[in-house]
Amino acid sequence: MNEIVLSKNQFLELKHLVYQTSGINLHEGKKELLKSKLAKRMRLTKKNFDQYLAYLASNDQEVVEFIDTVTTNHSYFFRENKSIAYMVQHFKGSVPNKNQVFKIWCAACSTGDEPYSIAIQLLEAGLDFSILATDISHSVLATAARGIYRIDKTRNVPKTLLHRYFQQGTGKYQGHVKIKKQVQTHISFQRFNLITDTPPDQGVDAVVCRNVMIYFDMPTSEKVVNKLYGAVVPRGFFAIGNAESLMNLTHKFSSIPGVPSLYVK
Repeated sequence: MNEIVLSKNQFLELKHLVYQTSGINLHEGKKELLKSKLAKRMRLTKKNFDQYLAYLASNDQEVVEFIDTVTTNHSYFFRENKSIAYMVQHFKGSVPNKNQVFKIWCAACSTGDEPYSIAIQLLEAGLDFSILATDISHSVLATAARGIYRIDKTRNVPKTLLHRYFQQGTGKYQGHVKIKKQVQTHISFQRFNLITDTPPDQGVDAVVCRNVMIYFDMPTSEKVVNKLYGAVVPRGFFAIGNAESLMNLTHKFSSIPGVPSLYVK
């Protein structure tokens, strides 16, 4: 296949499509990345460049597939765990009765490492809970629901928890682990677009939305933060990634001293 030559106008049109659909802001430095993702979709759809651009413009499902290809997904278990550990300990110390079910929303769950990590810690704390785990990418959601990972993704998991909540792979799954059913039953995986979809009606005790706003510009980040604010119960938590900040955004969350990237409503 010939190399893709992307004109300035074509790049701007694709950039606009990605931004409008997912909130991801592709700057000029991402042009080569975009071309490689286009080439991948062209191979899969068996279309040349002009045919593919026309197909993308007229097919909503292909837009979903294209955005799925463009999104970068990098995660591992117990990543940036300080804020999650704080949250779990707070829940453990604030249970008014044994029947309380904590509701958590992982609003950009990627391949599932994050919601499973939270679930394991809530189980260890003896708490009852449910987790809604959402992402814009249906392919990462499929990986998350499957619950099978390379062993190196669990490098931060304490050994006792690794043995308690993961099954060791054998045969063709040598070098992999699978999340045990007792963890999976607490989590519901669904596709959700932070830009265009309406949050769940019922208030949640915590929203975890980490390492996705690094791809957004400031107006989009502000829109998403305030949308998520409405989903959290009073005194509920909001966790973002360590590389992210709510500084310079207009919002109503309060930071928690000494705990990076964790806020309270």
